[in-house]
Amino acid sequence: MGSGDAPRERRPSLRPELLSGRSLAPPPRRWRDVLREHRGTVAAVAAVVLVALGVLTGKLVAERSADRATEARVEELRELLEGATPEDFLALNAGLRTPGSLASKVRDQDGYVGVDANADRSFIRIQPSGWWAGFTERCLVAVVTEEGVTVDVPKTACVRVGVPGR
Repeated sequence: MGSGDAPRERRPSLRPELLSGRSLAPPPRRWRDVLREHRGTVAAVAAVVLVALGVLTGKLVAERSADRATEARVEELRELLEGATPEDFLALNAGLRTPGSLASKVRDQDGYVGVDANADRSFIRIQPSGWWAGFTERCLVAVVTEEGVTVDVPKTACVRVGVPGR
């Protein structure tokens, strides 16, 4: 300011007639902006979610396929063991040497694990196979008694199925 200058009137630098009516506050953050800033993280999370969905879908498809396949195998095993008694498996080694015997037919089943036999019951385990076996576990368990044959399919590996009565 010079010596002869009159003092200036202080005016606001932002006069209302010049403003557009918008706020001077920063605009609110939108999801789009947040996603743009964190692209790498969003891509990693999306990849993990897609992989998890793929695994879950594979597991569900495998479970359904395993159920269908084991149902068919259960019927085959029931037909094979129809009329069987525990005595058919007591002398397993002798039965295996006899061509066409029930013991050799059971042993020749795909996935045969073993037979545990005594005078009261014979316990047979068969581990079914299929493309789904890597996703789900099944075991065909047949129990032969004087009363008849029961076949169950626990959802576990045959090595984990305990022999009844032990």
